[in-house]
Amino acid sequence: MAARSKAVQAAEALARAGQVGAAVAACYDALALDHRDAHTHALLAHLMLEGDFYDEAISAATLAIEIDPDCSPAYLALGLAYDRRGGMWDQSVLVWHELAEVVPDLVTAHVQLGEAFAAAAFEEEAVRSWKRALELDPKEARATYNLAISSLKREGMALALPLFRQAGELDPSQDELFFALLGVKEGLGKPIDPARVKPNRTARIGAAGLALRDEDLFAAAELVRLALDEQPDDGEALALAAYAYLKQEATNEAMACALRALTLDPELTTALYTLGVVYAKRTGLNRHAARVFIALAKRASSHALVHVLLAESLMGLQRYEQASKTYRLAVRLDPACVRARFGLAASYLTSGRHAEAQWEIRRAAYYDTKRQGLFWRLYDAYAGGGEPS
Repeated sequence: MAARSKAVQAAEALARAGQVGAAVAACYDALALDHRDAHTHALLAHLMLEGDFYDEAISAATLAIEIDPDCSPAYLALGLAYDRRGGMWDQSVLVWHELAEVVPDLVTAHVQLGEAFAAAAFEEEAVRSWKRALELDPKEARATYNLAISSLKREGMALALPLFRQAGELDPSQDELFFALLGVKEGLGKPIDPARVKPNRTARIGAAGLALRDEDLFAAAELVRLALDEQPDDGEALALAAYAYLKQEATNEAMACALRALTLDPELTTALYTLGVVYAKRTGLNRHAARVFIALAKRASSHALVHVLLAESLMGLQRYEQASKTYRLAVRLDPACVRARFGLAASYLTSGRHAEAQWEIRRAAYYDTKRQGLFWRLYDAYAGGGEPS
């Protein structure tokens, strides 16, 4: 593969810095020097897509693929341009299929292929694509969201709702909500020795939260135990214990700890979160889950995912109009919340609003792909002659 010219590298630097206009100009300068450079056409396609210039993105990506049929970032830009433009599902299916051939282990290619099949009304092929994505990565939340939407279309909400919740548990945003409520942004990234933590309640509770953030359940359990030995009626410690039990699928213990914490402090948001999630996991307890999430939404209204959790419980109660309003509130708070977008699509499907549901799924795909930084992963691998990491 030919080395990238200095002109292309200058355009890349501008693009990575978010200077889209300058990067586009630099791409045209690079093409004036070499109009057959696949890197430049792929980069230009990405930049045009960032500005919602779909026809220009399609043209640039197509040229890149004509120059080099193995140009994986160009396939990504082309597929996304077709999807976002809409109404070009036949072409979209072909592009995602080609990308899956060029990079067989790229999970997102199979997810997007499934979404293109679904939009073209090839439901069985779509399901196979999403299942293939889950074979490659069992924790792929978006494939599970799509399977939930497919289940809703075929079998109704009763069977689809558990899949939505399963996808939510795979989505890292749910754990992020707990730690946002706890006030812990990042863990230490290294093991915590409970014996070396200061022997006072504040230090132990703080260290336990950090240990949970790093998924060190053993250290967290020991720190919580020490805090509770000193003060058995410590609501915050009990809420941490409830979350630790929840992460181990010990829902009865999680419920008991959360309920005890709430008798000590009825407004403790971490305990409300855990109790609501436990209720949501239990068949037939949607009404209880909704009540808990309503209480949580009053105390943590700025967090989009709080409203998503409430909306899911409302969907389980078949209160679809209320759920739709709650999902829309979540989307206003965080337009990039993939879980809210898929939930809103589900609520639209319950009232036969298929076009609006499909639009929400496309927006979810846009934000999910952007969050992954997938273009640059593919671009860097292509430029280096390797596979995306």
